[in-house]
Amino acid sequence: MVKRNVRGGKPSDYPRIPFHLLRTAQLLSSATVSAIMGYFMYFLKKEHYNIPWTFILLLAVSCFTILALTITIILYNFTFLSPRFNTVLNGGLSVLWAVGMGMLTWSIASSNVLAKQCSAKVWSGEAQAGVCRDYKALWSMTLVGAVSTFAALALDIHTWTKTTKRGAYVLPEDDKVALKKKAPVRGGRQEGFEPTRDVHGQGSMMFEQEREMDIGYHNRYGADEAQAADGAAQGLMAAKPHP
Repeated sequence: MVKRNVRGGKPSDYPRIPFHLLRTAQLLSSATVSAIMGYFMYFLKKEHYNIPWTFILLLAVSCFTILALTITIILYNFTFLSPRFNTVLNGGLSVLWAVGMGMLTWSIASSNVLAKQCSAKVWSGEAQAGVCRDYKALWSMTLVGAVSTFAALALDIHTWTKTTKRGAYVLPEDDKVALKKKAPVRGGRQEGFEPTRDVHGQGSMMFEQEREMDIGYHNRYGADEAQAADGAAQGLMAAKPHP
């Protein structure tokens, strides 16, 4: 059974409420920016206009943010979301959001879209007023996306710092013993190792020596016995009366 937000019995290091609030702001702003950019780029392409690099960058960073949020929420719920990994993601996204925000602000500064009222009277038509409202929504959601991503980055750094200050990891004794057995030792052998002795070879040599001594002893004993038997036979022949 898959445990939610647990990896090896370890819960997430992130504070739950700020973590989800910031991610919700990132998701809503990214979805809005990508939708507006898709709408603008569609009509520009239809009218055969060149697509500005600002629109391309904002569409890319909004899509990347949605992808990053999808990946990290899967890690958060089913395995473990590392603050270090999330810091790298939000750090890169923060840079892209900041660049996109700067380019968008610079591009609409000359038209004073943010300062003017979005009405048909001011912009000489409802279509133009609708574009004004879209630009204001785009700028606002881009600002929300940049601020929420920077805030998420600050939360990542805070969580990462808090987890690293808790203390150094101490290797359990069982793992120390296992690593000691696997670790190589100088001289090409491990500690406590003794070369195998040739017990069988020494035993066979001793057995052969005893066998040879036993054979020699029996041969010598047999020779002495035969000599004694010959002497006894000769004595009997000498003592036998002649007819």
